[in-house]
Amino acid sequence: MASTATTRWPARATILALPLALSLAAMPAAHADTLAEDPYTPYDQGVRHVATLAGYLSYGLMALAVCFGILTTTGWARRSVRRETLYGGHMMLAVICLAFGCIHGIAYAFQTGQHFSYVNVVIPFVNGGEPEVAFGIIGLELGLAVAVSIWVQRKLGYRRWHLVHYLAYPAFGLSLLHTITASAEVQALGLLGIFVLGIAAAPILLFVLRLLPATTAVATRIAPQEV
Repeated sequence: MASTATTRWPARATILALPLALSLAAMPAAHADTLAEDPYTPYDQGVRHVATLAGYLSYGLMALAVCFGILTTTGWARRSVRRETLYGGHMMLAVICLAFGCIHGIAYAFQTGQHFSYVNVVIPFVNGGEPEVAFGIIGLELGLAVAVSIWVQRKLGYRRWHLVHYLAYPAFGLSLLHTITASAEVQALGLLGIFVLGIAAAPILLFVLRLLPATTAVATRIAPQEV
């Protein structure tokens, strides 16, 4: 029984990570076409390419972090993998996600042909900032707030900390909104756009299932029945 449960978990993890891998494979070609049309210097094109790649990585990893977080909290995957393993994966994904998110935002400040200061990176809507950029800034800052709250969990108390941790959901929602509104490739609903929306489906589905009553979750075989 233990060996069967162990083999099931890598398969589930592969299914969750597959949309991210496919989107990264599709992204360079789609983004190259956009860069060819942009009136930027080759240096700025390189900066924007790095920023875009980091942004897609951050978005995909955030979706996986949310999935791991829900599975850790609900215990739906406890028959396949230990809670400590899920929690460790959740933390690792969250840290890497926030790191790529910071790279995504800060990279734009290195452009030479377009003014985008560090103030624009931190404060949304400043100096004529666009709404689609503000979505990403607020989403990243909410994610950072959730991460910082872990260090002060004892001072906040578990209930208050748990309420702060719920900010991860609007953080992901804003990141998804930023990805859709700021990316012409995603708006075109090409291969990359389909994968971006596909990646969002997993955490959204798990979140909806989490809101269901426990009896409904058991009936749909999402949650194991207590004996």
